[in-house]
Amino acid sequence: MGFLNWAFGKHPPRPPDPERTSEAAWLPMWQAQLVLHELWEREIPAVMSEDFTSHLRFGAREPMARIYVMEPRKAQAEAVIEELTGYPPAHQGF
Repeated sequence: MGFLNWAFGKHPPRPPDPERTSEAAWLPMWQAQLVLHELWEREIPAVMSEDFTSHLRFGAREPMARIYVMEPRKAQAEAVIEELTGYPPAHQGF
């Protein structure tokens, strides 16, 4: 595997790490609080973080929040979020 293949994404994806958190969704604040409670009810550990930088972007016209989960539970959390909101969860992460 050469440097160019590594630099341009030709390397295999890393497996989920149980020690690493990942952004599961970027939602309006009011919706994130409801989704967070439902994740807890379904025994998916999750936390919410208010996203103050979103007020300076054109992508958000209201207070926003991010929901984080551990990487092995990310797919399960995203499925719950899509079930509750009716849309696949948006991401603003890097």
